[in-house]
Amino acid sequence: MPRRCSVSKLSVVIPFCNEYPQLMWTVQSVAQDLIGRAEFEIIAINNYCDEVKAQNREEDKGGETIKVCQRGNPWLKYLEYKDKLSHWQSKNLGVMNSTGDILWFVDAHCAISRDALFRMFHYYIDNEDKINGSLHLPLTYKILEWHRLIYKLGGEPEKGDLHYSFTGYRAADEPYEVPCMSTCGMMISRKVYDKLGGWPVELGIYGGGENFINYTLAVLGMKKWIMTGGHTLFHHGEKRGYHWNGDDMIRNRFIANYMFGGDKWLTLMRDNRKGKKEVLQKIYEDVKATCKGHRELIKRQQVIPIEEWLSKWQ
Repeated sequence: MPRRCSVSKLSVVIPFCNEYPQLMWTVQSVAQDLIGRAEFEIIAINNYCDEVKAQNREEDKGGETIKVCQRGNPWLKYLEYKDKLSHWQSKNLGVMNSTGDILWFVDAHCAISRDALFRMFHYYIDNEDKINGSLHLPLTYKILEWHRLIYKLGGEPEKGDLHYSFTGYRAADEPYEVPCMSTCGMMISRKVYDKLGGWPVELGIYGGGENFINYTLAVLGMKKWIMTGGHTLFHHGEKRGYHWNGDDMIRNRFIANYMFGGDKWLTLMRDNRKGKKEVLQKIYEDVKATCKGHRELIKRQQVIPIEEWLSKWQ
């Protein structure tokens, strides 16, 4: 049996919006891997808001059930983020109310394989300097699949499009470095989170948040690693029933580009993105105005241009 982790505390951050009952399975799956073996807390953040209500979706029992389940489970916390539909901002709120020095982010429709999270936590603690960034579990797209997935680098950098897509997990004896990976199943230290400045507070619901994490870590000289040993995050890849504004998604991608690539990459995306030029220009100007402070935080710490980092992976 793996030895107990007692040096560090793990904060598990789970944003959700109308994810009942799968939310409860996720919380229980995480708790059963950690109870009695690690200092931990699980923070569930309810993102049901007026934006969802306006889509004629009534709130389900997820939030009330979590509140009831807090009784007898001192490791469970419940929060609400109602400003807008954004799991990135829900995660930020979760971190703000967390006490652990190691953070793990997971969607509210996942189950972990036996010992996966505990061993991952243990490995991160023992190898934090080597990791120098994030550690990730390979995942499935459907809950009962066994084909494990990771990300591969993609997009058209010459057009300001730096993205990712699924590829098969490569088995190995030790965790290995990758250019990018999903933030569902991502473990980072609080020091790394603070260095990033958290997810930009301007981010909305869809797109951009993973681009921000992956490629901002890159320009800060930090790395992304895949956990090995047969451990898996089983992910329930189904539609969630809400929709989002297309311009909001574009804005999120603009924000990510600005963070890791400055005005050059923001301009590249504006000039090459499909859409009405006047709309793209308005988004461009808004991102430059509202995200300037966060971009300056990244720029002060940057150790490598995104182009140089890309040349090592392409």
